[in-house]
Amino acid sequence: MKALYICDNKEEWTTLNRLFAGNFPKVELICCLNGNDALDHLSYEGPFAIVMIEASIREENPTTLGHKILETVGERPIIFMGSEVHIKDRVDNDLYNGHPINGIIYTPYDVENFKSVISSTLEWAKKEEFEESIEEIDREELLPMRIRNFYMFKVVPYDVYLELTQTKFIKIIKRNQPYTHAKIQTYAKKNIKNLYLGKNDFIKMLEDGIEKVTAGLSQKGASLKAIFGNQIRGALIIQQYIRAIGVSDDIQALCSLIIDTTDKTIRRHETISEVVGQIPFKNGDFAEQAILTSYYCEAILHNLGWKSDLSRKKLGLASLLQDTTLSNEDLIKVTGADDPNLQMFTREEQDEYLAHPIQAAEIARQFQGYSEADFIIAQQHEKPNGTGFPFGVTANKMTAHSCAFILASTYVSRLAITGKSEADKIRIIEQLKVDYNIGNFKEPLSALEKTVRT
Repeated sequence: MKALYICDNKEEWTTLNRLFAGNFPKVELICCLNGNDALDHLSYEGPFAIVMIEASIREENPTTLGHKILETVGERPIIFMGSEVHIKDRVDNDLYNGHPINGIIYTPYDVENFKSVISSTLEWAKKEEFEESIEEIDREELLPMRIRNFYMFKVVPYDVYLELTQTKFIKIIKRNQPYTHAKIQTYAKKNIKNLYLGKNDFIKMLEDGIEKVTAGLSQKGASLKAIFGNQIRGALIIQQYIRAIGVSDDIQALCSLIIDTTDKTIRRHETISEVVGQIPFKNGDFAEQAILTSYYCEAILHNLGWKSDLSRKKLGLASLLQDTTLSNEDLIKVTGADDPNLQMFTREEQDEYLAHPIQAAEIARQFQGYSEADFIIAQQHEKPNGTGFPFGVTANKMTAHSCAFILASTYVSRLAITGKSEADKIRIIEQLKVDYNIGNFKEPLSALEKTVRT
């Protein structure tokens, strides 16, 4: 087991190390100077059976720090260390009484008191199976779940794991136990993109997610924020479900609902830019790009006066499926087959990138009622002068719908890479006008520019 001690006086580290070595030699003591270091240790080097906070710590309030720890890692006992004066003045009674095993160890240390308090905490940890949280698991038994999914719930009926090594995983969420979104954010801020579930749990969580998103998008009078949030979560679920399982009736229904909601959302507002400008694009990941691309496709259709439901459906489906087969989201940063950045990925990922337009097009053929969507997806990385991939076709061999989708998708991907300010938006449009103001690209480009500039 591990114990964590937060104290800005390193002389106290030495004293406590001696106490643990003499009385609890099997407990590994890790010491840190401040709360930020402590949260890093708790998130990535746990599980910790014991968390100890020195009440005299100068740069932080021990009560505030205690609350941060509980928000990050969930319920667990905290032991406050220090003089009676510091503990009385700086440790909130409500926090101390919030857990039955919270403890106080006064300094100077009384060895018997120290042993009693630490023993009680260790017993609680054993009961909660902290020592069994790190497990050796065959990777074939687990599937990666995008971390964003976990913001949809506060309790999940599954054990959730974080990868430590190729074979070692740490259980960070116990089935049917509440967890905080702050805890998930801690991992996300460290650029952790996936958590792991058993295969059956993975499928069940996606199915639960489909139900949750469908209910949210079917709700009348929902705010724009709620609509966008559910659409992005829906796109995320679609991409993961198709990669892991394939196309199902539920996935087809969810795609249709997102496409219809996009159209209705634009129609309910006076200007298209009023809607597009509020779409969350913080991460610029596959899910956000899918939804923003779908809205720009809708905007192009509206500005051109194309009222066909089929046009709306096939551009919407192309937006949702375009990057479905890519497993590494960092491939978003690659602008084409000739981009030098592609060489920074593994050979398998390079091959995956070069093949993904064709593979995504094959998935689109499994959807009913979206004719030509597969051709649009297959041409997503083509360029007017024939230097794109996978076919290298020129502008005169692309339909107006393909041109509209290529422009929307390219605009959004460049926005994700280079920046999201108003100046960036105009600059990208000007760049597109240099290369794409030709043939069937001309009218969709004017329609896209109108959306961006108004």
